[in-house]
Amino acid sequence: MTITRRILLLLVSLICAWQAVAARKVVWVIDAGHGGHDVGCEFGYVYEKDICLAVAKEVGRLVKKDLSDVRVEFTRERDRFLSLQQRCDIANQRGAELFISIHVNSAPNPQARGTESFFATNTPTKGRQAGKSELLALLLQKYYLNNGREVSRGVKKRELYVCEHTNMTSVLTEVGFITNTADRTYINSKEGQAELARSIVQSLKEWKSLTASGMVPQRTLRDLRFAYWSPVSKVAEVVNPQAATGKAEPADSQLMADAKAQAEADAKAKAEAEAKAVAEAQAAEAEKAAKAGITVDSTLIAATLTDNTGEEVKPHFAIQLMNTAKPIHDGDPRLKGFKGVRFIAAGERFKGIYSYSESYLDIKNELVGVRETFPEAFIVAFRGNQQITTAEALNALNSKQK
Repeated sequence: MTITRRILLLLVSLICAWQAVAARKVVWVIDAGHGGHDVGCEFGYVYEKDICLAVAKEVGRLVKKDLSDVRVEFTRERDRFLSLQQRCDIANQRGAELFISIHVNSAPNPQARGTESFFATNTPTKGRQAGKSELLALLLQKYYLNNGREVSRGVKKRELYVCEHTNMTSVLTEVGFITNTADRTYINSKEGQAELARSIVQSLKEWKSLTASGMVPQRTLRDLRFAYWSPVSKVAEVVNPQAATGKAEPADSQLMADAKAQAEADAKAKAEAEAKAVAEAQAAEAEKAAKAGITVDSTLIAATLTDNTGEEVKPHFAIQLMNTAKPIHDGDPRLKGFKGVRFIAAGERFKGIYSYSESYLDIKNELVGVRETFPEAFIVAFRGNQQITTAEALNALNSKQK
């Protein structure tokens, strides 16, 4: 046998051995939420899609380093758009054992903060995977708190698209609020992203150990539910002694002054972020109109309305979830757990309208979360009970800001 042939046989043997090892590896899919033109929720120039990608890539790096029997697959490793179904297809086609989708939260209230994790239970494909999904969601909250996060918003059941349409253990985790100053600073920093990734990987490792037999240890699950299902806060409450004594001590006066200064800074930052979001939305509406060959009058504003006190009725934004033949009510499975959806007549059909805000930024950020359940949802605008175009409402807002 020639040396060349021996080398070839050795290479073939090595390749076969490598393939055998690879075949024994389980697949974990790490999904960085949003991407490309879908920036997710935003605050000024901080975008959810960037934070998700940074954390996801660090999670993947740590798993590859620490777990030789796991093969990591990413839904995206760069800034590109993927539909929710494409993300599910990647996990299902790879025969993944686990799917984790990383996201960032938002809220109109700038004080809202913390982490939370979601899982789905009511789909036929889940079976006993629901228990494994709940276990992972609880472990995520455990390690976020253990590693220094001060607020856990707990674990929730929700029929999110990527959790419903994947055939394996699936969770969606929100690592913080982009609209809260402290959270935003943390999740947008390299140190914060690295710590979040470590917490996620620690939860994955414990999940792997606990489910090695293929079963969910029920006692452990009950203990974790008791400790981490409900919200937990380690933030010390600042008590104002002035309320009880009528006198403010110097240190407490400083705390109150600091809180006031922070509130003013938050309000200024929110106003700047709102103005940016409105300007970008106006530009997008104009571009859309231009592509359709429509000339848009940028000064067009819906007729001003006043209420019975003579006060101007401001335009507001909402989210249209669906279009139905007749109204449906809270508790209907088609609403997927959403409450307070109101239905307004539109010809012979009805529009399902959800939420309400005079802030375009708030409703835009809320839409991000809604689309995790209703991918086709979109923003609509009203003045009073009269529906107006989004462009008219944006122009009205812009005229107020100038």
